[in-house]
Amino acid sequence: MLTRYFLLCCIIVCGIPVFSQSTIYEFDYYFDIGKTREKYNAFMVRNADGTGFMRVNFIDEETNKPVIVDLQMQEHYLNADADGKQTDENILVFEGYDPQVVVGPADLKYDPDIFWFQKNPSTGIYEPGSVISAGDDGKDIEGEFTHRLLDEKDLTKQLVSKYFTEQDDFYENFFEEATTRPVLPEQKNIRMFMLLVANTEDISIGTTCVVDKDATYKTFSQLAEFMQIQFVPKVIFGKDFTKVNVDNAINGINPNPGDIVIFYYSGHGFANVKDVRTFPYLDLRDKAYQNYGGEYTLNMEDIYSRIKAKGARLNLILSDCCNADPSQSNTISTDVATTRSSSIGWNMENCRALFLSNSPTSILMTAASKGELSAGNSTGGIFTFNFRESLEKSVGHFANNVSWPVLLNNAEQQTVVKAQRTWCDKERKIVCKQKPTYKLEQQ
Repeated sequence: MLTRYFLLCCIIVCGIPVFSQSTIYEFDYYFDIGKTREKYNAFMVRNADGTGFMRVNFIDEETNKPVIVDLQMQEHYLNADADGKQTDENILVFEGYDPQVVVGPADLKYDPDIFWFQKNPSTGIYEPGSVISAGDDGKDIEGEFTHRLLDEKDLTKQLVSKYFTEQDDFYENFFEEATTRPVLPEQKNIRMFMLLVANTEDISIGTTCVVDKDATYKTFSQLAEFMQIQFVPKVIFGKDFTKVNVDNAINGINPNPGDIVIFYYSGHGFANVKDVRTFPYLDLRDKAYQNYGGEYTLNMEDIYSRIKAKGARLNLILSDCCNADPSQSNTISTDVATTRSSSIGWNMENCRALFLSNSPTSILMTAASKGELSAGNSTGGIFTFNFRESLEKSVGHFANNVSWPVLLNNAEQQTVVKAQRTWCDKERKIVCKQKPTYKLEQQ
């Protein structure tokens, strides 16, 4: 079997990229090797955080029977030199790994695929276009290649059955949604309280905070709407960004035992080296002449304790801010790579597993470990972006056995990976260093 290298060249498109959504492509291609034509079909899922997987369908030459192979995927920019120290950010490389035969001989050897997407300078979007294969003699062979971006309406049983069996989790999740438990009357009485605090008027990070505020609000409001529960938001930003207002808003949350409370902060934060606490203090000053800390700050652990004591079903306390010396500040990093988005809905049972469990759950999570800065770019904070993406993946049709431990670990790891691949100081070749920290309590 050939080792295939795909060169996916740029196609010009119009519009603004939509973040935190999956990209799903179907590829049809073949290679003429001498008198033999090798045909392949591939179903590729790429998440906004750079993770994903692929299913490849082809006919085995020895048995003349269909084969389906599953591959996990990881992405990076193309190495522009032999030692990998220089990268070409115009080309995004997707590498398949850990091939698993789903249908076909269990001992079949399959070489993972490598995809190249090229950046369109006009849109900033990475697009597919052609396919190249490296033959056994090391020479590249250009294949005939077509592709199409898939939306939910395209995922018919006929198409999905080319890449998934009826026993696959995705097949069951997607086509058996109609058998999901109905929404009970008491579910409609559940409230999702959301307190969102963002320092949108700060000169250095205000723009990033606006992106985080809007995207986070959109995600949770749509989750509440999808689950048919009540959404009770309170958003503090702009001229209303004060410590007094934050304090009063926390005090004003009065959940019932079956309700949900979300607290989210985007702004400046800092660590106190003399304090044993590992979670940051929030900088809630609203005027330049106010003293740093003291009466103008709240610690995330205190906010967590105050909200947890209210006794809601689920408490989710999040902050995207620095957790270092007050003299240091949030860094503006390079943007993440984006591909076109497919419109794929959510799975109700996955939403229920996270938000409507009968086991009380409290989560405290912040963007960076003590001593680290929090980075952001035009897509918002790196942590917020990856947490939101992990959440939306977990409630999607491709997820199975969803849980908060898995979601939080994925958000943590993808933030670390994305930071390591992001320039916080491109001129000095300094990559970002950022590892979120969290606490999870479940009964």
